[in-house]
Amino acid sequence: MNAKLNLGFSCLFVLASAACSDDSTPASAPVTNPDASPPAPTWTTAVRATFDPAAGQLPEGVTVKDGFAYAGFAPLGEIVKVDLQSGKSTPFGSIPKPVANKGFMTGLTFGADGMLYAALVSFDPSVQPGIYRLPAAGGQGTLFAKDANMIFPNGLVFDAAGALFVTDSAAGAIYKIDPTGAVATWGSSPLLTGDRNACGGSGNGFDIGANGLVVRDNTFYATNTDKGAIVSFAIQADGTAGPGELTAGPDCATFSGADGITKDSDGNLIIAINRQNKIIRLARSGAIALVAGGDAVDFPASLDWNGSTLIATNFALANASSGKPAHPGLLGITATR
Repeated sequence: MNAKLNLGFSCLFVLASAACSDDSTPASAPVTNPDASPPAPTWTTAVRATFDPAAGQLPEGVTVKDGFAYAGFAPLGEIVKVDLQSGKSTPFGSIPKPVANKGFMTGLTFGADGMLYAALVSFDPSVQPGIYRLPAAGGQGTLFAKDANMIFPNGLVFDAAGALFVTDSAAGAIYKIDPTGAVATWGSSPLLTGDRNACGGSGNGFDIGANGLVVRDNTFYATNTDKGAIVSFAIQADGTAGPGELTAGPDCATFSGADGITKDSDGNLIIAINRQNKIIRLARSGAIALVAGGDAVDFPASLDWNGSTLIATNFALANASSGKPAHPGLLGITATR
């Protein structure tokens, strides 16, 4: 039994008791689900790396490049480089450490410049929230972009022109950051705003709206964590955002706690449902199927599709914050047909 941790944000993301189970981390048995064409894959889950919850090593963001996963320890502002074959992790870099209970690091992604970009949430003026940039070889990150309204940056996606799109979970918006670091609101909608009282109440002292972000077929898709929904914004011919539209939900039973989102090789959406300890697949047809759940999954947060394998973070926040056995790490979830 782990001692209850002061994780620097343990008061954030209070969850329903169902999400705070005493999970263990064996690899799961294959999961096969019915779906529309193409044939549904069989998913096999394995633990690729494990971290130490007592040291605050709780990975929220993840991105994959050249056979390595880069995972960010949310309460520490530290990033490690993980060999996906051996599971060995080595320090890569860091950004400013958040103030305890007043901030955490979220999304990670690489830019075309080879540098690693990291989102930092901060509710304390002594630590600047925004997007930080780390050298390609690692090291200390420096501030790349900030905005007075961007205090809860989360999902990160670059477009082909080098602009960085960022969800903000407090603002209920998607920001566009140009290569110089200038920030502008790109898309906003009441569909992206959070509501801590939705889906039976999260128990948080604040709302968590727009979270994960992915682009597919010239359209951005964002999760809404509190409301249990997937919201889309078409990219217009002039590059501006179309109106926000519901792609799925609100559906508390299926999507409450929707966090990271990515797409598989067929363009189906894969979504981490952190509060429910599961990862699901939303097919183009609208069919929903389980990708991973059960003992191997511990508060999944971020996802990255890598060929035929999904890399997911076990953020393990609920169990670690409540003193229950927590299993932070990285999962490799392989699809076969």
